[in-house]
Amino acid sequence: MKEIASLRVLSLIPGLIPGIEQVVLVHFQKDSTQMAAFLLKKEDGNYKTDSIRLEAGSAIFSGFNKSTQPYHWFPNNQVPFDIVAKDKIQLTIFSELKNSVLMINYYNTDSFLSDLYFIYFNENLSNFLLDKVSEPFSAQHKNMVGFLLSNSIRTLFDITASHNHIASTFNDQIRQVVRERDQLRDELELLAQKGREGILALAHHYLFQIAESLGTKASLTDSAKIKLKSFSGELAQLESVIREALEFAGALFSTAQSTQLLIADYHIRFPEPGHSKLPNEVIEGLPQRMIKTHLLLDRLELAASGIKQRKDNLTSANVGKEFPTPISAPAITDALRKHQRRIIQLFNQYPEKWEIIRHEFRPIQNLLNSAHDHELLSA
Repeated sequence: MKEIASLRVLSLIPGLIPGIEQVVLVHFQKDSTQMAAFLLKKEDGNYKTDSIRLEAGSAIFSGFNKSTQPYHWFPNNQVPFDIVAKDKIQLTIFSELKNSVLMINYYNTDSFLSDLYFIYFNENLSNFLLDKVSEPFSAQHKNMVGFLLSNSIRTLFDITASHNHIASTFNDQIRQVVRERDQLRDELELLAQKGREGILALAHHYLFQIAESLGTKASLTDSAKIKLKSFSGELAQLESVIREALEFAGALFSTAQSTQLLIADYHIRFPEPGHSKLPNEVIEGLPQRMIKTHLLLDRLELAASGIKQRKDNLTSANVGKEFPTPISAPAITDALRKHQRRIIQLFNQYPEKWEIIRHEFRPIQNLLNSAHDHELLSA
C-alpha cells in the first residue's frame, strides 16, 4: 500500500509545478535495504511512469534516507546517479537537460519508510510560468520552492493516506456485508432445510393419525415426500392436504384390496395461494364411520369449485376428471349411493357447507330428492 501511495504522489507532482520535464522516485522498502526506482517523464505532452534502474550505490541513497533535512538542491552536474533505460543504453541525465534538481525526502514515521523525489527544474523560473524571466534560481528562490514543495508533497501523502483509509474501510465494510450475506443465506438455507424436514415429519404424523382413524395403514412414496417438502402454505392446512391425499388414494375404493395405501405425489394437491382448498375447521367429534363420507363431500366440493372457476359444465364426468387420479361418472354415482344416508346426515349437521354440490351438482340433488321422497331427511 505504501508503494502505491508513493506512485500516486509521483503522478500528482506535475499538477503542482507546470512544465516539469521529469521526476525520479527512489522508494525504500520496509527493511530499508531494498529500493525501487521510477521515472515520471513527459512524452508527447503526456506524463508516463516507468520502472527504471539507477547507476548508483544504495549507500548513497541510504545516506539521504537518514537525513533529517526535508529537501536538498543539486547543481545540474552533481546528481549522484545515472538512469539506465529499458534498452540498456546508459543515459546521463544532464546530457540533454540543463536544469537544477530538487530532492525532497519524505519519511513516514508510522511505517519507517522513506521516499526520495528528484524533481528536475529548468535553470530559470519558467517552470512557474515566468517565461520572460531568464535569471537563474537564487538561493532565496530555492529555499522558498523547496519549503513549499516539501510541504505540498507531505500534504499529498496525507490526502492519499486519508483516501486509502476511506477506501480500505469501505472495502472492509463491503467484505463484511458480503460475509454477512453469505452467512445469512447459509442460515436461511439451513432453516429452510429444517423447515422442510419439519413439514415432512408433521405430514407423517397426520398420515398415521388419519389412516388409523379410517382403520387402514398408509405410507408416503419418495415422490410424495419430495412434494410435501415443497409445501409453502399454512401449517394449519397440512392436515387437510393429507386427508385429501388419503381420500384420493383410497377413500372411494374398498380398502380390502390392499393392506396399505401408498400416497404418491399425484395424490397430493396443495391449496391455491390466498385461500384454502379445504375447510379450515378440523373435523372434531365426528364418528369414524362419517369421516370417509365427509372427505368424499370435501373432494366433490373442491372439484366442483375448480370446474365452476373454469366455467365448465358441472357434470359427473367433469368432476371425475378433476380428481388427481381420474374416476368415471359411474364410480361417483356408486360412491354417492353407498354414502347416501351419511351424506344426508352431514348435510343436516353442516347446512353451511358444500354449497356448490348441494345446489348445483345434479347427482347430489337427485340423492336429496330421493331421500325426501323416502323421508330420509328426518332420519
